Amino acid sequence: MKLKLAIEGFQVQDVGYRLFLMEKAKGLSGFDAFNEGESLVVLLEGEEGSVRRFVEMAKEEAPPPAKVSLIRTEGYDGPVTSLREFREQFNTEQLVKIAVTGVEMKGDIKEMKGDIKEMKGDIKEMKGDMKEMKGDIKEMKVDIKEMKGDIKEMKGDIKEIKGDVKEVLVKQDETIHEIRELRVDLKSWMDERLTKLEKDVGLIKQKMGLG
Repeated sequence: MKLKLAIEGFQVQDVGYRLFLMEKAKGLSGFDAFNEGESLVVLLEGEEGSVRRFVEMAKEEAPPPAKVSLIRTEGYDGPVTSLREFREQFNTEQLVKIAVTGVEMKGDIKEMKGDIKEMKGDIKEMKGDMKEMKGDIKEMKVDIKEMKGDIKEMKGDIKEIKGDVKEVLVKQDETIHEIRELRVDLKSWMDERLTKLEKDVGLIKQKMGLG
C-alpha cells in the first residue's frame, strides 16, 4: 500500500520532523519526507496495517517544537524511496549541514576573536583614560587644597583689614572729638578776648569823655 501525507501548520519545517517520522517508520518498506511550500510531504509504502498505524501515529504525535494544524492523506501510486536509502540520504544531508555549520562557525569564531581583540584594545584604552582621569583628579585635589590655603590667607588679610579700619575709625572719632573741643576752647577764648577788648574800649572812651 502506498499513501501520501501532507502535514500543514505554523511550524512543521526545520523542527526535526523528518527525523522524528523516520524513527517511527521502522515497519515500512518505503519512506520519503520533504518540504513542499510551507508543508511537509511524507510518502509511505508497506503493508496496509503498517501504513495505517503510521498514519494514526502521525496524527497523534509530533516533535515538541512542531505546530501542526492539519494532516491530509491522499492516494499515491508513484515511486517511494526505500527506508534504508532515505536514512542514508538523510544522514548524508545532516553531515553536510554539520560541515557547513562548522565552516560558518569557524568564520564566526574568527570574527569573535577579532571582536575580542578589539574589545581588549578598547579596555586598554579605557584603562589609559581612567589613569589620566585619576591624574587629573589628583591634580584638581592639589589645586583645591592650594585654593583653600589662599582663601584662608585672604580671610586672615580681610580680618586684619577690618581691624585696621576699626582702629582708623576709632582714631577718627578721637580726632573729631579733639577738634570739637579745640573749637569750643577757641570760641571761649575769643569770646573772652572780645569781651575784654570791649571793656578796654569803653574805659578809653570814658577817659576821653566820649562815653
